[in-house]
Amino acid sequence: MEQIVDFHTHYIPDTIAKFEADGCTRLEIETPTCGQLYEKGKHYRTIDERCWDAQRRVNDMDERNIARQVISPIPVTNSYASTPEDGLTFARLHNEGIAEVVRARPDRFSGLGAIPLQDPDAACKELAHIRNDLGLLGVEIGTTAAGRELDDAALIGFWEQCNALRAVIFIHPETAPGFERHRNIPQFGAAGSYPTETGVVAAKLLLAGYLARFPDMTIVLAHGGGTLPWMLPRLDRFWGVTKAWKEKLPEKPSVAVRGFFCDTLTFDATNLELVAKRIGSDHLMVGSDYPFGVMEDPPGAVLGDTGFDEATKDRIRAQTFRRLAAHVAGTA
Repeated sequence: MEQIVDFHTHYIPDTIAKFEADGCTRLEIETPTCGQLYEKGKHYRTIDERCWDAQRRVNDMDERNIARQVISPIPVTNSYASTPEDGLTFARLHNEGIAEVVRARPDRFSGLGAIPLQDPDAACKELAHIRNDLGLLGVEIGTTAAGRELDDAALIGFWEQCNALRAVIFIHPETAPGFERHRNIPQFGAAGSYPTETGVVAAKLLLAGYLARFPDMTIVLAHGGGTLPWMLPRLDRFWGVTKAWKEKLPEKPSVAVRGFFCDTLTFDATNLELVAKRIGSDHLMVGSDYPFGVMEDPPGAVLGDTGFDEATKDRIRAQTFRRLAAHVAGTA
């Protein structure tokens, strides 16, 4: 049985605590094992040393028989509301910190960086630094940036850069227009809005033909692709009667969708089996949301409740990640 690679984990370097700027998430480390995140001057979340202590993470991985974590920024730290200059400085702190962890333990960690997507030119330059200088796999991004959707024409240069660099793009929502409607229900944004937002944004990229247009990049969707797998029959139906859709996407959405990758973070075997059926079991990787309270613990537990055979489970546990990493490196 393959040891698990956990693709969906979050990290924040403790050096972030030294930085403060308007529009950027602030980290305050109170003790060696406790920190606070503040967003727009308001308390966002209490976190602990698992977010910044690589050795603590290794210890937890060893206890759970996890071979590797892919570490990416905590989504709220996207900080797309900051100035481009502050956003770049803030992203660079993340990227250098994540790269340091990967350099110290390349046998246990891979990394995804941060970019100031509110400034497409700066985002492209930082992506080049992430891939060419730091050797990270790619980036984590939100679903909107500074009022732009991911299929906005202003971001075409970014997608071209992702393709040229064979980058991994992990799409993980944090906020989006309309999220404010749900602030009256604690945690509903993460529970309900995140998967819905992922599905909507992924569908827009799909219908715009981005997967065919940029075949060398790899888009990984958080939370099992959100609502996208459930939308596909309806998307197919509308594709069949909408000429404008066919002009950008010559094949049915349910066929083209197999260019996406997803994590397994569905918390349900039936849901995950549908994701596998519609997007492909060979395009799934374990994701846990470590180290937060909602995480699947142990990572990959849902696989035990599925009807997948052992060969399929091993692909999801580790083999698909290795194939993806080989593509990024240009060795596959």
